[in-house]
Amino acid sequence: MRMVKVNLTIAAFLVFFVTVAGLRAVIDSGKTWTYDKVFEETGELYDVMATADDDVWVAGDSFLLHDDGTGWQRRPLPASFGGGRFEQARFDAVGSNGILLTASTEEEEGEAPHMARWDGTRWTALPELPDGHPAADVRAFAADDIWVLDGDAGASHWDGARWTAMDLPVAVTSLDGVASDDLWAVGYHYPHGPDEGPGAQPATVHWDGRAWKPVPTPEYHYSVPAPEQLAYFTEVVALAKDDIRVYGDHTSIPEDDEPDPPDEAIRLRWNGTGWIKLPNSEGVCSDRGRWVRDGDRGVVLSASRYITAGGNCEGISRSELPDANWVESGVRPSIRLNAIAAVPGTDKVLGVGSAEATHDGGSTSRSVIVSLKR
Repeated sequence: MRMVKVNLTIAAFLVFFVTVAGLRAVIDSGKTWTYDKVFEETGELYDVMATADDDVWVAGDSFLLHDDGTGWQRRPLPASFGGGRFEQARFDAVGSNGILLTASTEEEEGEAPHMARWDGTRWTALPELPDGHPAADVRAFAADDIWVLDGDAGASHWDGARWTAMDLPVAVTSLDGVASDDLWAVGYHYPHGPDEGPGAQPATVHWDGRAWKPVPTPEYHYSVPAPEQLAYFTEVVALAKDDIRVYGDHTSIPEDDEPDPPDEAIRLRWNGTGWIKLPNSEGVCSDRGRWVRDGDRGVVLSASRYITAGGNCEGISRSELPDANWVESGVRPSIRLNAIAAVPGTDKVLGVGSAEATHDGGSTSRSVIVSLKR
């Protein structure tokens, strides 16, 4: 999923405060997720995106929800998607008020997804990706400038009329950029081949508007050699031309009874000329990727964690469900959010996912839309 990104002011304070916040005890600030909508009989809710207070969309597994300012209404998926049930769906912004919807069905896992663009009036289907490739990540700059990674060593570009497939020198799984001629993709490669040591290493490629070019990237090795080690990037977040954050892991594959080296989190920043190692961020408010900006107050890190503009690590609690006859009295269900998004022009922050309550007979869950109460 792609969330609304934090602005440069928030990014700046995260550089200085996120490590400290990650190690601090969580403060009970009174922030709470309140329930806007609870669905008794519906499928999974995967993503949420808002272009304005009167144009908020939620992607479900076989339907859409839309709030035009008067309340939530159920909408059909684009006609080109057919009548299947989807196990993955995501929104991406296209310009100031456009939305790109990408979804794959359970029967088509790993195959080409369905894609359609909303222009504020109607959905327009995009043709299938070249060679039936899947979509591991998506970045849309405009209706005629959309990039898709296939999760291996391939990328596809939509120019408004056709897809163009491109081979990349490394395997990449995450994509982001600040402009159509400044795009980054990260993943991994095997410097000496997949069958030779020491194993996979992080890899980065950059699109300058004309070609994808490898970017020299630091390698990671244990001081005590491991039987097989893997180092790779899992996510890239582009905050500015000179502020590209990448995240990943360095781990080993055990092959005997000897103790293995500890796993290491990889956190780097491209400053426009080279890589800078960011401080390791351990703890409940660790910085590991995308955030959702909450105005000038701070950023939402996850369903349960928040960092204020002053660097405090705060918890987000959950309220009691309204009129929940499927929950025992006094029990507050746990919340799992698949996506969080800010609503432009307002102080609203929305989340979609599910609430689950455990009881003697097992557990019961409901799909929910929640909003952040401060």
